Amino acid sequence: MKNIIFMALLLIGFGSKAQQIIPYDTRGDIVEGAYYKDLDNELDPYVGTWAGTFEGKTFTITFSKYLGFNSTSNYTKDRLAGKYTMQDAGGNLLYSTYSLPDNKAKVQTLGFVGGTNRTKLRLIFVDHCIEGEIHLNFDNPQKTQMHWKYLTMQTLVTDTSGCAPYNEMPRGEMTLIKQ
Repeated sequence: MKNIIFMALLLIGFGSKAQQIIPYDTRGDIVEGAYYKDLDNELDPYVGTWAGTFEGKTFTITFSKYLGFNSTSNYTKDRLAGKYTMQDAGGNLLYSTYSLPDNKAKVQTLGFVGGTNRTKLRLIFVDHCIEGEIHLNFDNPQKTQMHWKYLTMQTLVTDTSGCAPYNEMPRGEMTLIKQ
């Protein structure tokens, strides 16, 4: 009886596979079933609420860290979700994405920009009408101020497809201050 139990446990042990933990921004082929973990907490300084002024409007974005799952390549990865609001000069809310769940946020991390010694973070902005790339880097050693740069090749959306008659993401560059 002991031999049967031992053999069963041995088979279960060989049949189960531990999840492989890989550093967050590892380059190369994706390892199926792996967890790309922010082992050095490099994403943590970005977490929180940031605000800046763009063309007379107040842009506020809150980054939160969460565990994202990629069903296409079957892996999990620490990610940042960015939820934001834009207010006009009078304080009127123009739009907000704070009601979206983290995994559906319009702003998501891609990783650090290669060749920048992990000082510039890349994010993607995706809406059903327009998309672009955001680069963030800190302007001071205390990491309380950062430079925002949004790039897109698409033009302003003004069609009748149900899209907003504007690109809600601030185009260009601005400074964000940690709140």
